[in-house]
Amino acid sequence: MRVASAALAVAAALVAAGCAGGKSYRDSHATKNLSIRTASSARAALGVHSVDAQCRTEYLGTVALDRPSAEIGIPAERWSYLVFDFASSGLFTRQTRITLETLLKPRAGYRYEANVTYRDDLYNVVIREQSPRGAWREVQLLDLAACTK
Repeated sequence: MRVASAALAVAAALVAAGCAGGKSYRDSHATKNLSIRTASSARAALGVHSVDAQCRTEYLGTVALDRPSAEIGIPAERWSYLVFDFASSGLFTRQTRITLETLLKPRAGYRYEANVTYRDDLYNVVIREQSPRGAWREVQLLDLAACTK
């Protein structure tokens, strides 16, 4: 029984590490322009990638979404590729992993909010933008191919 418990603990740790994506996102931006609010019954993480002029991505790190909220800085006036990763499992169910990916090109002086939810096998990410004058609007989630436009 102890061997089975230890094996389950190791498997859970490996799943959590996979969800975390390896390294933590080291945001060096003084302006924290993205608030992330999480309401999830699953393990959730946000992978942050830079996007170059040829639409190639480079992994910058992961933000564990293990708290109700987080604040990070995303570079303004250039594309970033955000990958929201949800992983859940139950005692009698197999692990489920779902990702939702989007491009985001924050505007200087604007604030962004991502509301991340996962309940009962339904996941959702809504990103909103707040202008310097205070009005909020929902931002359309974009596929990576949109970076060429």
